[in-house]
This record gives sequence, C-alpha cells and structure tokens, in this order.
Amino acid sequence: MKLRKIVFASALLAAFGCVYAADNAKQTRKRVDAPWVSLAHQRALSGGSVEKSSAEVTKKNKKSILDGFFTEDSAPELSADKFNYAQGDKNMLIASGNAQIVDKQFEIFAENISYAQNTGEANASGNVAASDEKSRIVTSKFYMNQSKGESLSEYTRFGISPIFAETDSFEYKNSQILLKNTNLYVGEPSVFSMGASAETIKYNKETDILELEDTYLNIGPFPVFYVPYYSQHGLGQPPFSVDVRAGYNSDNGLYLANTILYNGLGALRPGVLFDYYSKRSVLFGPAASYDYEGAETWAKGFAQFGFINDNANALVRGVDSFGNKIGKDRYFFDFNHVQTITENISVLANVNWWSDEFVTRDFRPDSFYENQLPDNFAEVDYYGDSYTLSLFTRFAPNSWERVPQRLPEARFDLSVGEIANTGIYQDMYASAGYLKNTGPSALVADYVDTARFDAYYGLLRPFKLSSWSTFTPVVGARLTHYSNARNGSSTYTRALGQVGFDAQMDIWGTWEYQSRTMGIDGLRHHITPIISYRYIPNAEQGSSRIPIVDDFDVDDYTYPPILDLGEIRNTDRIFKTNVLRLGLENVLETRDKTYGSREIARFDVFQDFNFEERPLAQNHLEESSFSDLYTNFSLSPARWLKLGVYNRFNVERLDVPETNTYITLLDADKFSITLITSYLKGEITQYAALAEYRISEIYKLRGLWNYDYKLSEFTDQSYGLLMRLGNSWVIEYRISYRNGSTRQNNFSCGLRLSAALF
Repeated sequence: MKLRKIVFASALLAAFGCVYAADNAKQTRKRVDAPWVSLAHQRALSGGSVEKSSAEVTKKNKKSILDGFFTEDSAPELSADKFNYAQGDKNMLIASGNAQIVDKQFEIFAENISYAQNTGEANASGNVAASDEKSRIVTSKFYMNQSKGESLSEYTRFGISPIFAETDSFEYKNSQILLKNTNLYVGEPSVFSMGASAETIKYNKETDILELEDTYLNIGPFPVFYVPYYSQHGLGQPPFSVDVRAGYNSDNGLYLANTILYNGLGALRPGVLFDYYSKRSVLFGPAASYDYEGAETWAKGFAQFGFINDNANALVRGVDSFGNKIGKDRYFFDFNHVQTITENISVLANVNWWSDEFVTRDFRPDSFYENQLPDNFAEVDYYGDSYTLSLFTRFAPNSWERVPQRLPEARFDLSVGEIANTGIYQDMYASAGYLKNTGPSALVADYVDTARFDAYYGLLRPFKLSSWSTFTPVVGARLTHYSNARNGSSTYTRALGQVGFDAQMDIWGTWEYQSRTMGIDGLRHHITPIISYRYIPNAEQGSSRIPIVDDFDVDDYTYPPILDLGEIRNTDRIFKTNVLRLGLENVLETRDKTYGSREIARFDVFQDFNFEERPLAQNHLEESSFSDLYTNFSLSPARWLKLGVYNRFNVERLDVPETNTYITLLDADKFSITLITSYLKGEITQYAALAEYRISEIYKLRGLWNYDYKLSEFTDQSYGLLMRLGNSWVIEYRISYRNGSTRQNNFSCGLRLSAALF
C-alpha cells in the first residue's frame, strides 16, 4: 500500500496534476467531432425548453402516437416520422425516421427507437444522442430502462463537464457509471489536453467518487507515468492545480517556483511550495486550500508556509525600512479563513507571519502585490435580530511593523431602529478590550497598553419635508474610559457629545433615449444635494492623559472625511469639530441587460467649512478653516470607454495636493489600453500604462510601463506573451526591467505555466 501511494504521488507530480487520454493500444480509434454539450447547455443556448422542443416537432407535422396516452408527468413523449407496433406485441412501439424521446429529465435522438410502454424500456440505434441536465452520450446503439434507472451502450463518447471520455463500453446502474477501455479527457479534447487512459473507470453519482484502474497519465499523445489505481472526490477540478514560474533575474539567478495542490480529496486540497533559486537556495513548505459546504455551515480558506535559508550575501539581502539587516533564515506563513457556523454565527481570520517585510516580495511577488501590508486578526460575530455581538483580536507576530493590538476586544452594536413608533431612531454601540501598541521604535514612540471601554449612544429624528427632501437632527454622546492613563494618572474617563443634522434632497429625471452604439437603453439622472453639520465641543480634552493606541486617522483614506462622533475610529486622538459640509452627488444611469442598471457618469463634489480651524485630513500639523475641495468624476458612456478623475483642491492656498486619473479603452476581447496618472504634492508624480492585445485565440500580448517624473525614468517595464496550449494550459512569457526603487532593481525574464481549465 505504501509503495502504491508513493507511485501514485510521483505520477501526479510528474504529470502536473493532469489527467489525459491516450491509450497506446487504442490510438487507431478515430474520434468523430461532435458537440459534447449537456442538455441544460443546449437549452440555454437555444433559449428553449422541453415544451418548446415538443412544439417545434408539432410544427414540422411529426406524429406522436403517445399524445394523450400518458399524463404530462407520468411518461415521456415519443415522436418520429413513422410508427409501428412490434409484431405480436402491442406494448412495443417502433419509431423510425428522426425519432426522439423527450422528457423533463432527458432527451434521446436517433434514427430508430423502440419503446415499451409498460416497462419504460427504450432501444435506440443509428446516430444516437442522449442527454440529461448534466451529461451527454453519443453512440450508435443505446439501451435505457427508465423505471430501473439503467442504461448501457457499446462504443460511446460520454461527457459530464469538465470530464469527457471515449469508451468501448458504457454502463449506468444503481447510480454508478462503469466505463471499460477508456480515454478520459479533462476539458475539451485537444492535442495538449490533460487526461488518462484506463482499463476501468467508475464514477458513483451519490458519493461523487471517481476511480481509475490500470491507468496511464499523459499530456497530449505522450504517456507520462503509469498508475495502477487512482481515485478522487468530485469532478469539478483536475487532480492537481499547478502554478509554475521559471526564469532568471540578477538577484535570484535561475529560478523555478512551484505551487501544487492536490484536488482529489474534495473539500480539502493539500499541497506544497517548492522553489529553487540558483543564487539563494531552496524554498519549501506545505500549502492547502479548502472549500467546505455542509447543511448549516460552510468554510473557505487558504494557508501556505515557505522557508528558505537565504545564501545570498548580506548586500543582496539588504536591510528593511528601518535599516535593520535581513538575516539568512527567512520564512512566511499566510492563512486566511472565512466561515459561517450557523445562520447567526460567522468566523473570519487572517494571519501573515513574515520573517521580514520583503520575504514575499523577493520570492513570491504575486503574493506580495496582493498583500503588501500584512494584517493579523481573528473575529467571531453573532447576528441577532436587531444587534450584533463580536469578539475581535488583532495581534502582532511581526516585530517590524506597528500594530494597534486588541487582546481581545468585545463589541455590541445595536442596529439603527425606531423607538416605539415615535419617529425617533436610536444608534448605539459599546466595546471593551485590552489594547497594546507595539512596533519598531521608529514607528512607536511610546509603548502603550491599557484596558479601554468605549460606548456611543445617539438619537436622530428624520423629518420628511416633501416627497424629495428630508431633514434629520442628530444628537449623541460618547464615553471612553482608560485603565492606564498617562502622566501619572491611573485612570481617565472622557465624555464627548455632538449635535448636528443631515439634510438631503433627491431629484430625479428620466429620458427614453436609445443608442445601440453606446449600449444605452433609457437615461436616469439622480441628483443628491447634501448638507451635514456636526459640533463636537472640547474634542481634544485629556489629550495629554490618553494612552494613544488608535491614532490611525481613517480620514487619510476616506472620501470625504468622517464627521459623525459615532463613526470616528481614531478614538484616542479626536480633533475639535465645528464643521458644515456641503456636497452634491450626480449619477447618470441606463438600463442594463445583465444587471439592472449601468452607471454612465458620476460627478461628486464635497467641501467642509470649519467654523473653528481644524487639521487637514492629510496633514494634522496644518490647521485650516476649509477642508480640501473633494471632486470625483467618472464617465463610461459605453462599455468600451471608462475614464475618471479624483482630485483634492486646497481652497486657501489655491493649489492641488492630489490628483489621480485613469482612462480605459476596450475593443471587446481584442485589445484594452489603460492610462493612469498619480500625483501627490511633494511626493509622487507618476504615469502608468497597461495594454493587452489578442493576436488570435492562442496568443495575447501584454505590456506595463511605469514612469516617474521626479526620477525622469521608467521605473518598471514589463512585456508578456500569453500562449494557450489547447484547452488545458496557459503559458506566459515575460520580460521585465525595474529601476529607481530601493529594492528589486534588476532585469528578469521567465515564464509561468498554469492550468487554464478552472
């Protein structure tokens, strides 16, 4: 048994997890091209149904001798050009000439069909095509017993997407499919298809188990390895998911990076990371993903761990952002998990434990670009009818980053709801937890730990001034208590209150304008003028005594800045607020065939007026009577054109602190071009372009360019050629050059191989 497992694992790794059909003894068999498409797919393409098919038969003056003989739910419909009874047997109908049986569950088309009315047995011959909702059979002779749920045929082409097969013998009985001397394909057959040839193949529809005996694994017509026995759970994926990168750059030398996951266990997909870098060493470790769905719960996640003893010299390994030398032993552990336990309970977790901030950037750049700022947290939520309970923890396994830790924090949120039909709505939350602020001394001046209780309660009363306008006064109070205050105080409690209002108008206009070129089916313009006011007196009280953990101001990344006392998340450093906000939102939409409506254009503008000077959102050292003027504009008159501009304008200095623009041109799937500009005063002036061009069904070109105006050079250039091998593989050849960065200034070239099926 151990030897069998070793042979099995080696075979699948060697075949890159592919199952392909090429039985050398059957190479003389010719495959006649025919659509291997399920009944459900055929009906979807035609936009028809079983009833429509029957109607079309009637229109062609085809006779159906069973019309009215059975009720609609008790028997299929048999139609043909000619009918006869079998000699001496009035229960056996013989249909010939374009014969077909149509039922809610299946269809059979053939030149001739004999059908036993009393037993439900059918024998079809001559260009037989049988389909149900998930599978299709093409053969010359086919037998089916509907009452017993049995069917069989000789040489057959059979498919349950994404698995297709040519077999000498097909038999279905007791929910099990049995194939003999079979060529099995994963995905549509082609010269590069993945597959296997097997003496015996079994698939149980109830257990969803696929078994192969006496099997050759092949890629294209070439056998790769022999496996005496193989089984897997489910047909949704090939046995292995494979992602292979190979190439060269000046830092790593020649490299080969592999991520391989085994899919045959169903919900759990274990695997490995195995990389070789000629100038660095070997990186290896386990990996796994899972996707489980039960009666009341489902869980989905991914984990990977990689370790490398980095043999590069200290100069190549370099230093981190704080000047600390990066050691030889480098590793990363990434884990993310999401789960619902019941309808009311969910779990979310994310772990990124890295030896240094550049380990994924050096060895797993795709992971780095998706996750450049690692976060480590876990949360359990309970959803009540009108409230939410949560337990949240954020921890710090990495010593090189600043983390406002929660160890842990419990929170209660009451949904905004009306109080006893008074028209007054309440909003409330309360949280309690142990907080700790840790990180490098360059980021954290004072190491702080404290227990903190934080609660907010607010009331709001909407007044409907008309059918298109509302006015909502707002009052609220927030209480925050610290167990370990600064400057000699053991505890400190801060109480803040707010008053204000939100006013909004909704103005609509519609026009039945049509444009086939732009894909416009009617226009709807929605204008929303907004006025908000908040007054939070003495917001900065106790600033010298409050232990600061949450001083991360979400205003830095929020458009526009947050005003409401109950929503501010920089709890330990709240700025004085006496602000009137004016805003105008404009949205122009049209009907969309696939998703209700499509946004054609948007223009939003917001301006804050500070009756007491307060710090600007992006610069807490500079106080102003006005916020920046925020504008956001986007335009997409057709699916082939998208453009947008986000801008901040300082009304006091009359300058532009920030501007970001983009424009995208599309020509269906032929080509796409995206141009991007990024400007941040005193820091960034960059331009970028991304382009794709499809040469044919097989080849596609890609290009990426980043230009830095301050450096007067291209900081990143990348050129790629994607090549599709049949229906199974995609190979991307890439050449890139980076310059002007603190790391990864090099020339690199390589390729990436991945499965294209799923």
